[in-house]
Amino acid sequence: MAQSPTDQCIVLPFRSERKQPFNGSGLALHFLVGNVLALHTGLKEMWFGWRVKKIFPEKASFQRFCRDAARKLDLVQISQSQRVRLWLYGNLLDQSVNLNFFDGQAPDARQAPVDLPISIDDGLVEFRTQLLKWLESLGWPMPKEQIQAALWSETISRKGLDTVGRALEGFYVYSAYGGDGPLDVLPFKNAVITAPESFMAQDLYGWALYRNQDYKSARGAFLTSLGINPAGAGAMSGLMWCGVYAKDLEEAMFWSGRKADICRQDVEAAREAGRRRYEKANQ
Repeated sequence: MAQSPTDQCIVLPFRSERKQPFNGSGLALHFLVGNVLALHTGLKEMWFGWRVKKIFPEKASFQRFCRDAARKLDLVQISQSQRVRLWLYGNLLDQSVNLNFFDGQAPDARQAPVDLPISIDDGLVEFRTQLLKWLESLGWPMPKEQIQAALWSETISRKGLDTVGRALEGFYVYSAYGGDGPLDVLPFKNAVITAPESFMAQDLYGWALYRNQDYKSARGAFLTSLGINPAGAGAMSGLMWCGVYAKDLEEAMFWSGRKADICRQDVEAAREAGRRRYEKANQ
């Protein structure tokens, strides 16, 4: 399969196969995979959070999708309407995620799914190692120089996964559909308390604080997350935007360039993009 740096990939939330009370673990693992794919130089970064409302026009439809694996999406239609080529989707099992692959340029092709072990004890390293092996078997190998960065130790318990996923759902809902007043940061604080050594928990807490325009505190959370995962591209984006809105041009340009370096992109072009974002926001 020929690769192009413009190919976009979205990771959908992973859902439970059985009818049982909602568990946030599928959303947390979806978030983990998204952070891995952000480092894949053969794909164009495409965070699910940017597209929530476009894929699910109503909040209820999004929440139903997260809670019911029987609900299906017409990926052929959505791939065309969103102009996104590649999609990863799957179901959360007791000890693994059953993951599927859809290519909008070959919608009739059927790729064998994979069961990714939920390897809590090793910081979810085996989970991601098997993910990368599977992607390579499909013709989308992670460049070797990026593999180590994608395998940071994500120290988190099962309860931590649930807590992070619940907070993430709240973030998606607030960002896509709005809310009354500021975003409630309590679920994000609970995620950090439950999983203090989790990149995902700290990064998500940073984004919640950023959403509430507490840029100083958000910056601290993002820096904490990067202490756990130095290749956290999403956290670097957050730091760039904190620089923009805190009116710190050098901060905005530094983190824009740093993210580009991690993602093997043009650093000077990224720094200039950071400058333009700053000037647009502060004109």
